[in-house]
Amino acid sequence: MAKRSARQAVLLIHGVGEPRPMQALRGFVDAVWKSDESVHHEYSVATVWSKPDTVSKSFELRRLTTGQNKSNVVTDFFELYWAHLMPGTTLGHVLSWARILLVRWPWKVPRALLGVWLLLVMAALAAGFLLLQSVLPEEYVVLAIPKWASGLAGALLTALVIPVINNVVGDAARYLNAAPSNIQRRHEIRVNGVKVLEELHRSGHYERIIVVGQGLGSVIAYDILTYAWALHYRERDDQKPWPLGAQNDLEQMAVAGDIQVDEYQKRQREYLSELQSGGNTWLVTDLLTLGCPLAHAAILLADDRADLERKKDDRELPTCPPVLEDGRFSFPPKSKTRVPHHAAVFGPTRWTNLYFPAWLIFWGDIIGGPLRGVFGEGIRDVPVRTSQRLGLFSHTLYWTQPRESETAEHIEKLRRALDLLDRAKPPQETV
Repeated sequence: MAKRSARQAVLLIHGVGEPRPMQALRGFVDAVWKSDESVHHEYSVATVWSKPDTVSKSFELRRLTTGQNKSNVVTDFFELYWAHLMPGTTLGHVLSWARILLVRWPWKVPRALLGVWLLLVMAALAAGFLLLQSVLPEEYVVLAIPKWASGLAGALLTALVIPVINNVVGDAARYLNAAPSNIQRRHEIRVNGVKVLEELHRSGHYERIIVVGQGLGSVIAYDILTYAWALHYRERDDQKPWPLGAQNDLEQMAVAGDIQVDEYQKRQREYLSELQSGGNTWLVTDLLTLGCPLAHAAILLADDRADLERKKDDRELPTCPPVLEDGRFSFPPKSKTRVPHHAAVFGPTRWTNLYFPAWLIFWGDIIGGPLRGVFGEGIRDVPVRTSQRLGLFSHTLYWTQPRESETAEHIEKLRRALDLLDRAKPPQETV
């Protein structure tokens, strides 16, 4: 019987809006596989085969399978599609979230968002003023608005602005706001994501899993790794040896506080191999976030920076490196088979973050940003740039290729971060 090819899985999680199933995944695969000759095996082809997706159990989704790459590994690309799990969004959901974000003191707004916050506050005050003027008696009106103008503005608002707010901003408003009316939506998306990740683990087909999230999809990716890790990290065979070399190195780096990302991520890859040699079944080598809103976690996931730090210290929000206790993120301290704690997912799983630096709100990607200063010095932050749209509103351009033949910088950095050849894989021991 012919030897089965080694395989890896890439799970892509799309961002806000109402993309059609597979729309995001096909564009992503075009950028990181089809057009990248540097990863193709000399006897393979650049095409992909669209096969049934037996992981998500959705008839709307497909698995895109490549030939072997230069490392003799086949890649299966999957999409975690969640837009259909966010029905019934209304302007009320958005306004409820906006109130939480805007009604706060300026010094509690992250510096990167201060300009946007001021702009939105002024817009909200102006809208409130105009609304008030439209209902006041004539003798109190300061700014008279012709009826035709107010009617036209109302029609445009109803036909164009509100649908965009509901379908785009509304997704973020409902997922990031833990209001009672949003809990079920958040729960279903996370449950679905964890199930897909568990199916990839249980299938027995894969040696490696890479999770990629864009925009709000990167927050969903962070959440499902957080919850799925707690179900997998304690799986081990106590009869097997449990090497601690890379684990000790990671903990010592975290204690020292001077983390060099290249060396840290190398040790993370080795640590995952150590865990697996002891019977742990975790396969997620990498989280890749693109335009990640977690850069503003102090306002999106917490009341302010102090509240965010408390949640990280309480191990509610995993960090990279993981939160330490007595210099360790694994326990019991003197055991030869120390187990990482429930928030230590970024012990063995590397985190790389791509973002377009924002400038004057409209250039680059104000939604994303660097993460090292927010979730830990073990994260690799990769700033990228593009000339498309003159750099305006770049949030949706992370794998969009320009028309010219030369590969753009942001595509090259995306491919390098994804690393389909798994260049950092530790060498296999020979028996």
